[in-house]
Amino acid sequence: MKTTAIKFVSVIFLMTISLMIYSQENYVKGFIIKQNGDTLNGFVDYRNWSVNPKQVQFKKSVSDVAFDYRVIDIKAFGALDEIYKSAIVQVDNSNFIDGVSNSPVFRFRTDTIFLQTLFQGTKSLYFYKDYNAQDNFYKFDNGQYELLEYKTYEKKDNMEHEFKTENKRFVGQLRVYFQDCPNIDSKLKDITYTNKGLENIYKYYYSQTKKETFMSRASEKIRAEFGVIGGASMIDLKFKTATSSNIFYNFTTIDFENNISFAGGVTLNLIFPRNNGKLSFYNELFYCSDVSNYDYKEYYNNGYFQLHSISIGGYYIKLNNMLRYKYPIGNLFCFGNLGICNGLSFKEVNKAIGVDRYDNQTAIIEKKFLDNTNRYEQGWLLGVGLMYKRYSIEFRTEICSGMSNYPSLSSLANRYDLLFGFKF
Repeated sequence: MKTTAIKFVSVIFLMTISLMIYSQENYVKGFIIKQNGDTLNGFVDYRNWSVNPKQVQFKKSVSDVAFDYRVIDIKAFGALDEIYKSAIVQVDNSNFIDGVSNSPVFRFRTDTIFLQTLFQGTKSLYFYKDYNAQDNFYKFDNGQYELLEYKTYEKKDNMEHEFKTENKRFVGQLRVYFQDCPNIDSKLKDITYTNKGLENIYKYYYSQTKKETFMSRASEKIRAEFGVIGGASMIDLKFKTATSSNIFYNFTTIDFENNISFAGGVTLNLIFPRNNGKLSFYNELFYCSDVSNYDYKEYYNNGYFQLHSISIGGYYIKLNNMLRYKYPIGNLFCFGNLGICNGLSFKEVNKAIGVDRYDNQTAIIEKKFLDNTNRYEQGWLLGVGLMYKRYSIEFRTEICSGMSNYPSLSSLANRYDLLFGFKF
């Protein structure tokens, strides 16, 4: 059963990857501005980029063939509420060259890139994130894009203890840039080199000076989605001994039934900004029952036989935490989950019943199946599924530590879930 489930997950995963490869277009209304200043309206392959693109695909109509436009080919392009401008700028290269720097000195490189417009007006702000995941912000002054300079680096104190500190040269740059704004120093005191921090200082400037801004794009925030989930769950329990001793041998030979039960709970999905919300931190407060049963008979001479019945497991409340990646396929989204679970059993099932029957006389013996158990368990989660509007379906496998608390006897509790979800 375990092998079949793993093969099923693998097939679904490969199908998902294949669909993603052939479904990577997202054309929306947009425009490009050519180097001669002409504006062409049409459709841009918009990706809600988390890293600034090096090129963009554009076509005049939905049925036309798309063309790739590089930074050197066009002056700007736009889609939805985002505008990118080509520019030759300085980029701080310190972390890329030195790793974690131990110097406040910047190491610049000159690059031709697409800058994302955050504010455009009397005072403008632009953003660039490269593939080193380093944020770079630029002001536009005297016809030039000027990097707002900031870096973190390590420093040692008198006791040779390392600590992180900052070179915040951008504060002085902004002080000069906004010198026509009263009380700007009070706002610059605690400013951070983040989209939100710089956005706030620009908003303050425009609110105080009453100057016109032609465009301001609010930074995207983490979004929260709530929902419910429920479905069928099957437990596959096996015991494995880590020693050559025969003390637990009988446990490893038991072939427990694959019981099916209900599982479900409430969900909270925290969707990270950018990249069309493809990446999120998915959480569940989850109920499930992991009870496995085993029954067998032994017959002897003269009408003597024994009945044995074993029930082992528990009823759990679990906290499931997973990274989720989703990708659009037409009107659907395919998604994959990978994470961990932590569960606590609020009701334990742990009994072995033996019935001896001989000459119409019956003796019943009931005892614990495992004398040493653990109500807390941990495990890994892997799931794949499809989402349509507010509805989802997911196949998930879970590998848990089980309830055996013996050092030399592990209980491998593998669960397979078919879950249906609804988000509010």
